[in-house]
Amino acid sequence: MPFVQLPHLKVYYDEFVPVASPEKTILPLIFLHGFTLDHRMWGPQTAYFSKQFRVIVPDARGHGLSEAPETGYSRADRVEDVKQLVDALGIERFHLIGLSMGGTTAIGFALKYQERLASLTLVSPGAAGYDAGKKIAHIDQLAREKGIEAARRKWKEIALSWYRQEKPELRELMARMIDEHSGAIWRDRRRGRYPRENDLERVHNITVPTLIVAGEADRIFLPLARLLHQRITDSKLIVCNDVGHMVNLEAPERFNRDLVSFLEAVAKADFGA
Repeated sequence: MPFVQLPHLKVYYDEFVPVASPEKTILPLIFLHGFTLDHRMWGPQTAYFSKQFRVIVPDARGHGLSEAPETGYSRADRVEDVKQLVDALGIERFHLIGLSMGGTTAIGFALKYQERLASLTLVSPGAAGYDAGKKIAHIDQLAREKGIEAARRKWKEIALSWYRQEKPELRELMARMIDEHSGAIWRDRRRGRYPRENDLERVHNITVPTLIVAGEADRIFLPLARLLHQRITDSKLIVCNDVGHMVNLEAPERFNRDLVSFLEAVAKADFGA
């Protein structure tokens, strides 16, 4: 199992390299997962993109197989974890893809280390400064008052509600990842007390090629996707019909096709420049 020791954290990551080594001009893809999920949520993408690209899929701190420290679960901490990971792996420039919490991290990375990115893909993204509603705050309160397992049960109920009737394999995968999540993020004594940031006031500074993907049925995050599209100059927005929050798992073939088209356009523009 591949782990890398960062200055303050041991991080697990999956890495996939094409059987035929990619050209040096083909930059790696790094995928960032959602809240309480892990590297496994990107399975359809690692299988598809690793035929051509070097693909790296890390577990965020407290998620999957990475270490779960007592604190350090702010967006800023996750951004620095990504920076330290790519530095440790000797990756200078890459394409960054993040879903939900991973999208929040990706935005933060782009705002601080934009020169390291060839492109940015935000899938059902969150963003610092965006109010996603009372459900998250309610889960945090539940964790404080009734414990981690009560919070986990309620969170799983909310996260899986869209998949009650359809896609049992997707529901099973998500349930397994949530059940195996450390819960450390809810134990963090500083949760809710980290310095507040508002990326919505700064995303106009993102100038790298940006793709934004959201599901038509994602009532919480689709409005944010539209707002980000308005504020990030020359970004491209794709809204997938009959799809909820987990676009890459609900419609993997469509998502892979859209992403590879975007990456090919970015590479063509880079070559032309």
